[in-house]
Amino acid sequence: MPAFKTFSIGSGKNCDIHLEQSSIDNIHAELVIARNGKLYLTDRASENGTFRKRGGRWVRLKQDYILPTESLRFGDFHISVSVLMQFITPNGADTLLAASANSIDASNIKGAAAYDPKSALPTGRVRRSVDTGEIIAVEKE
Repeated sequence: MPAFKTFSIGSGKNCDIHLEQSSIDNIHAELVIARNGKLYLTDRASENGTFRKRGGRWVRLKQDYILPTESLRFGDFHISVSVLMQFITPNGADTLLAASANSIDASNIKGAAAYDPKSALPTGRVRRSVDTGEIIAVEKE
């Protein structure tokens, strides 16, 4: 399994997590689930914003790590992170991460080279894919 999985969130039919609501952009945000289980949420410059509940009030979130116990708001749509995760797999992120736990992780093998996350990054000029939101290498012309 790669070091992370990225899921698009929005009202667009091609989003990995499809939330049908008028205040949600076609591609509203993206959620990254790291192999270690950490969750990272990024607002994709949405018109109505992405928010998290902190101290009883909604605070705008541009990009940050989030917890499964947090409440989120995409535009006017309220949802908990744990419920959001069920859009990916019925048993949430635990199922997704448990499946990856069965894969061989070379960084746990004695004498193996340490995993370097920078090695998975594209080199040279990069851009964000309009379709997926991923960072990709720019093809040489």
